[in-house]
Amino acid sequence: MVSLPDKCEIKDWVKAGKETFNKLFGSPDEFTLEGRIFHVICVLVVAVMGYNVLFSFLFGLPETGWICLFLFLAGFYIYYLSRIRKKIVLAISLSGFLVTIMFGVNYFYNGGMVGASLLSFTITLFLLLIVGPARHAVFWTVFNAVVVIGLMAVEYFYPNSIVESYPDRLAHTIDLASTYLINVFFLYVGTLFFTKAYKQEQKRVEERSVVLERLNAEKNKLFSIVSHDLRSPLASVQQYFEILNEVDLESDERKKIESELLSSINYTQDMLFNLLSWSSSQMKGTTVSLAPVNVYTCLQPVIEIYRPLAAKKEIKLDFRADLTTEVLADAAMLQLIIRNLVGNAIKFTTTGGLVTIDVVLEGKKCLFSVKDNGRGIRKEEIAHVFSLKAQPTFGTNQERGVGLGLFLCKEYAEAQHGTIWLESTPNVGTTFFLALPAAGNGLSPLSISK
Repeated sequence: MVSLPDKCEIKDWVKAGKETFNKLFGSPDEFTLEGRIFHVICVLVVAVMGYNVLFSFLFGLPETGWICLFLFLAGFYIYYLSRIRKKIVLAISLSGFLVTIMFGVNYFYNGGMVGASLLSFTITLFLLLIVGPARHAVFWTVFNAVVVIGLMAVEYFYPNSIVESYPDRLAHTIDLASTYLINVFFLYVGTLFFTKAYKQEQKRVEERSVVLERLNAEKNKLFSIVSHDLRSPLASVQQYFEILNEVDLESDERKKIESELLSSINYTQDMLFNLLSWSSSQMKGTTVSLAPVNVYTCLQPVIEIYRPLAAKKEIKLDFRADLTTEVLADAAMLQLIIRNLVGNAIKFTTTGGLVTIDVVLEGKKCLFSVKDNGRGIRKEEIAHVFSLKAQPTFGTNQERGVGLGLFLCKEYAEAQHGTIWLESTPNVGTTFFLALPAAGNGLSPLSISK
């Protein structure tokens, strides 16, 4: 009993077929749609001319056979010029002149108006209009018409110029029929390939439109952040100094206002740091340099930065990591992720709460967790936490959050071959998890640009 191929084998065959197609005719990243169609035509011309060479010599048409042999060899060179050397316009122009001239010569040895050459002129023009630059379309149409009308005029005024080369009616019929079938085949394949490629290009354009819409939404989000959130703390500082110039504040009032300003500036500093990181990645691309990183040495300075902020809200900050634990990561990216997660945990935890940062090895992964006992996140909001669709929220002391930090966390986690997720229960707390490859897990350090 013959066993049918499974889905994996079929997928492998399809993948291998696509790879072979791209190698033979060029990939969309290398060539335009017209260029790839031209390569298909070159290969088909080589195949058809090979057939015509055999047919012509077998049926006593040596002149046509030599012409087809010349076109057979020329097809190889034109394909090489376009596919390998990437001189597509030159190759198309050369092939247009060469094929038209050779069919013109063949016209006199292939029965003239009663032969198959006129059909060959029409398919030649069709293919040139498909693959050639749009600015050359009028030229090729006029050139083709002038050549055909000129040949017919020569035959009309000099009928003896046409060589009666068909040995019998059977050869004449077979030549006309085979040329017609070849032309139909070219029309079918060319149209089918063009339609399919057009749909693929249309799909690529639609996908790019989706990306552009997303980028435009991100841009609008960032502009709203800059216009509102940077202006507010600066306005507060300005008002404070105006008050100092006009009114003598009591010591307690002064400390209270300065404390509020400090919190606002700390928030603004974090936001600016995230904003600049995001802007840099958008302009230059995300460059990731993976290397073994000692977790404690890398994260201890980040934790110390947030201890004063946690102390102000009487929040206990507990950092637990083995002194020897190493992770395969980009140190700057890892610090930015933990910085955002710890900052958020403090922001949304009430006075007297607890924030715990744990780092443990689990097989080939290094698992980071930032846990708080704050107000938690509602289930309907979790889906948008790591996107720029997240709505601005306020911390337990009215600290403002915009979601840009968590968006960056997700991008940077994935850039380091890691994953990030969360678990949250309203009024109980939230835990963010970050999984990255542990150092020495078989992966080698590398640099990646995205």
